[in-house]
Amino acid sequence: MTRLIVRLAALSLLSACAHTPSSETSAAAPAAPAAAPAPTAEARKLASQADALAMSGKTAEALPLYRQAWEQGIRNANSLYGAACSAALEGQKAEALIWLERSADAGFAEAEHMKKDPDLASLREDPAFARVVERVAANDEKRNAAQKPELRDELLRMVDEDQAARRAAGAAQFKDAATNERMKAIDVKNTARMKEIIAQVGWPTKTLVGERASQGAWLLVQHADLDLAFQKQCLPLLEKSVEAGEGSKKDLAYLTDRILVAEGKPQRYGTQFHTVDGKLVPRPIEDEATVDARRAAVGLGTMAEYNEMMQRMASGGAK
Repeated sequence: MTRLIVRLAALSLLSACAHTPSSETSAAAPAAPAAAPAPTAEARKLASQADALAMSGKTAEALPLYRQAWEQGIRNANSLYGAACSAALEGQKAEALIWLERSADAGFAEAEHMKKDPDLASLREDPAFARVVERVAANDEKRNAAQKPELRDELLRMVDEDQAARRAAGAAQFKDAATNERMKAIDVKNTARMKEIIAQVGWPTKTLVGERASQGAWLLVQHADLDLAFQKQCLPLLEKSVEAGEGSKKDLAYLTDRILVAEGKPQRYGTQFHTVDGKLVPRPIEDEATVDARRAAVGLGTMAEYNEMMQRMASGGAK
């Protein structure tokens, strides 16, 4: 059985791939409401469906859903960026720039990706695009501000290596022995280095290494499955970091579940899935009737939403 763990908002960009723009004319993006309503489960579902359609190249279908999700309070930076890509690919340049502004407002921080993203090629000559890039770069600089920049950069390199290995193994559906062994070797190496880092500086907090690298430290510990004792050592450190406003409640939920599952216990937040009889299903959940309340307390969507996302990712696209 292959364990499939997905963190879309934190670990990947939900942008569409380059496609031929539709010749159909789309309606203008709706004006922003004075105050965003709290997003409902339906709004989150709309955004998830729009992201899935955009990633599968159906940008004309995605765009109306993005508009509805916006009206209903969705302010996720990656989804807003996906809307920008969809609008650009549909030839709606003015609308695309509005979505980019909104994504910058929401904290989108991938300036280098923006500069190279083929989906946005039609916007690059517009002075407004350059202004948004500057704002996004400022977001990135803020996220990366660190007391220990050398350690920050090292952690980010480790994460890049981790993700490259997992992409390679995933591309082979985790059936290629060589890519699986390389992924395992990188995990062992990264775990050994994380032990050294934590022994020297404690948990790599946002203040210490920046938000991006701090989350990267969590990812590296999350993938230290061959050393459960180390993961358990890190859990209270991450808990203290979260209490101090230096860590992510979502990351803590994922690591908590990872450890519980490794110990053969029911998970608490429903983040861990496995394959049973060819179907991806959640591992056993403690007090499953109240899991959505626990998920909401740490900023996660409902189990139904998460399960839908997991099934879509497992099948490789939108349904």
